[in-house]
Amino acid sequence: MTGKKYPVVILAGGSTPDKILDAGEPEKERAFIDIGGRPMLSWVLDAIRKCDVFDEIYCIGNVDRMRSTFGLGEHEVLQDKNSMLENFMAGLEHFRSHPRVLTTTCDIPFITPEAFRFIAGEVDKIDAQVYYPIIDVKEFDRKFPGGKRTTQKLKEGTYTGGNVFVFEPEQVLRNRDKIEAVIRDRKSPAKLVRLFGLPFIVKFALRQLNIKGLEDKATQILGATMRSIITPYPEVGFDVDKPEDLTMAREIMGHA
Repeated sequence: MTGKKYPVVILAGGSTPDKILDAGEPEKERAFIDIGGRPMLSWVLDAIRKCDVFDEIYCIGNVDRMRSTFGLGEHEVLQDKNSMLENFMAGLEHFRSHPRVLTTTCDIPFITPEAFRFIAGEVDKIDAQVYYPIIDVKEFDRKFPGGKRTTQKLKEGTYTGGNVFVFEPEQVLRNRDKIEAVIRDRKSPAKLVRLFGLPFIVKFALRQLNIKGLEDKATQILGATMRSIITPYPEVGFDVDKPEDLTMAREIMGHA
């Protein structure tokens, strides 16, 4: 168990995904979608509040609604800036003087204190500036059979990404333009080829990369040392962004 304390930024802004709204969901704000008779954000807040590695909470979303629903203090909330990237950067700016900050999305209702503790403990063992948890798809499928995730086959196995990051805020903010470029161009193959280089893209497409190759390329692109954390907690990777995700979450929580 880690002895260090981390501030945590919760990205709780944004609308309910269109696919979920089109399937009949009445709640317009993602963080307040009902799961198990409670707003989805409440499950994430519970795990954070029960975890002994966090000392400050900064929740970015609908300030009035978050304060009235969850009892968050004035210093613990920031109004949604209508962009996940802007919310993310605002969270890091708020904790700029801290050596590390953990950032999580609000749509991982199965997250547990143990999962957070594991990530924090692994961060203490690794010298890096950006940390990203990944999950072996076999572990994910064992925990959430039938759940569908974006996966990538690497030499070590097939993995899916998590929804929790740990950063050195100062280093990330110093390289903000590079990070914004990666996020902005992520759906443009032509721009990604220019950014990452054709040899890397070919290796990626042909599944010839290993974890270290991905880490080294991310480090080069971001201007910050990036390392992955293989976590045994699939809950980190189960996010609710499709109707089938919401259906599964409600079935598991006993509230259809």
